[in-house]
Amino acid sequence: MLVLTIFFLWDIYYESIYNSGIGSAHARTGDVLAFIFNWANTFILQPSSVAILCLTFSTYFLSEVMDSTTNNPLSVALAFYSGLWAYSGWSSLNTVVEELKNPKRNLWLAIVVGLSSVIILYLLTNISYFTVMNKAALLSSDAVAVTWGEEVLGVVAHALPILISLSALGSANGLTFTSARYCMVGARYGYLPEVFSCIQKQRLTPLPGIMLQTILAIAYCIPSDIDNLINFFSFVSWVFYGLTFVATICCRFTKPNGYRVFKVPMPLIIFIILISIYLIIAPVISDPNIGFLIATLILLAGLIFYYLFVFRQMQPKLMKQINMFLLEFLDLTKAAVNIEA
Repeated sequence: MLVLTIFFLWDIYYESIYNSGIGSAHARTGDVLAFIFNWANTFILQPSSVAILCLTFSTYFLSEVMDSTTNNPLSVALAFYSGLWAYSGWSSLNTVVEELKNPKRNLWLAIVVGLSSVIILYLLTNISYFTVMNKAALLSSDAVAVTWGEEVLGVVAHALPILISLSALGSANGLTFTSARYCMVGARYGYLPEVFSCIQKQRLTPLPGIMLQTILAIAYCIPSDIDNLINFFSFVSWVFYGLTFVATICCRFTKPNGYRVFKVPMPLIIFIILISIYLIIAPVISDPNIGFLIATLILLAGLIFYYLFVFRQMQPKLMKQINMFLLEFLDLTKAAVNIEA
């Protein structure tokens, strides 16, 4: 697959440069990366996020974050995966910008207030854990929050697993709301079949995207391995976080006079890129497993699909027939773009 992917990329860039000159390579790179990002969100990031939350809901799971601690810098990256997963909701609101009122104000406000609130709550929660329990109790507990509840809340602690599951269910509901928008926007650019750019006429929701994400999330739930699923998700997400900041540096030079709502300091950009490289490479070295391989293969498969269906614009008759059937069966219509300044 790697050899095939390299061949397709060579053909894409050779033809682009041959027909339009060397300047087209930059635009083609952006298009390829945009497709792969949409591909990864559709088939990895969003459904795996929902699957993680569903597994949490179904098992009332609380990970043993204090168990098997280590000073190995390579192994610490895996701990960061679990920790950063807890804050990963900051990027979800970006997917529904066109449905926000006054997004320039409200998007920034929601992210800052929401993320700050979560950080404060998490810090206070951990301070409370260490205040009530000693190190031995923390390390021996299978569910730290439940152990804390038994010490502080008494019989009320039995409600904690239910509250945790409800919290996970609410998060899964929010992710389902946002994840289908990736499919819809990707389909508008021709990255996915046309049917995914449509919404249900009565409910005005991207029903095809929701159905696809639900099916994929169920598939990711089948192994019931929440730790590897978090690693699977985090590995791919940090690949694209890093690429996003690399693209930011490129835009500084290729579009120096472009309009920017805010300008990220260059030292911060470089720092995030270095962190991304660390969080991509270190886990693979310290704990290589099939999840990282599967994620890489899915990304490579995305490049192959890009070459065949976007660059070469192949349109199988079967796909057209499926599109027409789903449009009629699900009562769909093309979604109008409505972005309020």
